[in-house]
This record gives sequence, C-alpha cells and structure tokens, in this order.
Amino acid sequence: MIAEPMERRPDYVVHTIDEKDLTVDWFFGPVGFRKKIPQLLLAFVGWVFSILPIWITASAILHRNDRGGWWNYREGFVMFDDTSIVLGTLLVIFVLGYLALFFIDRRLDGWRRDRITYDVERLDLRLAIADDLYSSRFGPEDARLGLRNIRIEPYADFETFELRDRYRDYDVGVD
Repeated sequence: MIAEPMERRPDYVVHTIDEKDLTVDWFFGPVGFRKKIPQLLLAFVGWVFSILPIWITASAILHRNDRGGWWNYREGFVMFDDTSIVLGTLLVIFVLGYLALFFIDRRLDGWRRDRITYDVERLDLRLAIADDLYSSRFGPEDARLGLRNIRIEPYADFETFELRDRYRDYDVGVD
C-alpha cells in the first residue's frame, strides 16, 4: 500500500515562511549603490578595529627586549605574562576536566551496555515493521540508496502517530 502525497497543506500548519523572508543580505543583494557605500565603510572600520589590536600586541611581543614595536613598557608585559599564565591554567583545567568526564562517560556507557535487557524478537519485529512502512512510502532500500538526488513532495512525510499505530496493529505497541 503506497500512501498518496498530500496535495494541500495540513490544517495544523498555520503559518508558512518563504526564503526571502528569512534571508536579508543588503550588501550582496539587489540594492542601490548608495546603500552599499556605508556598509562597506562599516565593514572596513570593523576590520581595522579587529586587526589593529592584534597587530599592536604581536609587534610589542616580538620586540619585547629591544626598543622597537608599538609600545614597550614593563607593566604591560607583566600583565600579559600573568594573563597568559591564568588563561593557560584555565585551559589545562578545562581540558583535564572534559577528559575526565569523557572517560567517566565511556566507563558508565560500558556499564549501562552490559546491563541492557530487551526482547530481541520484539525489537526485530518493530524494525521490520518500520522498514516495511518506509519501503511502502519511499520505495525499496536498494533503489533509494542508488539515487543521487531525491525529490521530496510537500507534506509527504509520515504522520505523527502512523508508525505507532502500525506497531499497535501488530501488537508490538509502545509500552
């Protein structure tokens, strides 16, 4: 039994949004040239205020022991060293903390996996029912896997309780 795709929007879809309502790109979009000039100036000022502090800091660190660079004062280098130590310590703490959480989770996952009990036949039957439902709607699996492009009809997806109703028909419903 192949279900027919829906031709009209379901009643529960009350509002639709077009792509043009979501995407606003004034700079590369079709607007006048007079609107692009202020945006270009703002982008340029943003890049200057992003790159300039990096350039000043890098040149000061490279010329730390000589008199070159943009600035050279002892208090700034002490503050830079202290900040680097604090940030490096925080980085090490976070990396070690996340590694510890990762290993704890892996250990608990193995522990949980060893204690999982389920009915293998019921699970196999449920998977077969779901595969049958999917194949009846979208075709056999080997034909689907060989496709390069897939056309999805609007509102042709499964209904919310369709698979659950099919499970109940075969008496392997949700407990």
